[in-house]
Amino acid sequence: MLESTVIPINISMPCVDNKDLIYNVKELPETFSIASGDLLLVETDEGTNIMDYDNLVIGLDNTTFGTTITQHSTDINSLSSDVTTLSSLSAAVVESNAALSAQVVGNTTKALITLSAQNQYGPLLVAGNNIASVKWENNKLRFNFLTNFPDTNYMVLPSAAIANNSNELVQFALSERQTNYVELSAIDIEDGTLATTASANPIGFQIQTF
Repeated sequence: MLESTVIPINISMPCVDNKDLIYNVKELPETFSIASGDLLLVETDEGTNIMDYDNLVIGLDNTTFGTTITQHSTDINSLSSDVTTLSSLSAAVVESNAALSAQVVGNTTKALITLSAQNQYGPLLVAGNNIASVKWENNKLRFNFLTNFPDTNYMVLPSAAIANNSNELVQFALSERQTNYVELSAIDIEDGTLATTASANPIGFQIQTF
């Protein structure tokens, strides 16, 4: 009786790299970068697959620093909200300061002049606040402001009437008001006409804002 001998044959599935047979992944050449179009070998429950590097997505749940990034995002959102609140408060403060500044400037704007020279040499500013200059404009006195007003909602309060060289009682009357200047006329208060002559006595006005 002939005896049969079974000789086991070890069959391996080699990889091919540049025509060299590779029997172990450790024998594969090493790469130091990965880019779009490169393939990854992935073992899943359904078998061995390949994946394009473009399709590789690593979520925060698969990292050790996911909670850190989430906390940073929360902190950033909180800081952003605080900055928005501070910006609103800052804008409100600036607006309030501007309104207060305008009111202070408005309530301290005043002038005192003499009209003895009148048209020949122009009016002489004796004293004033927030007055850049004063000059004749079409038989009216124009007072230019150093700091402009935000609007024309202000009142002009003339000083007491004075007697001019013709014994007319002269007082300022409003002709025009703008944010950057006010024009006044010297009026004879007895008949409401323009004063015919000037006076060396000071005459003035003050502005009132609300």
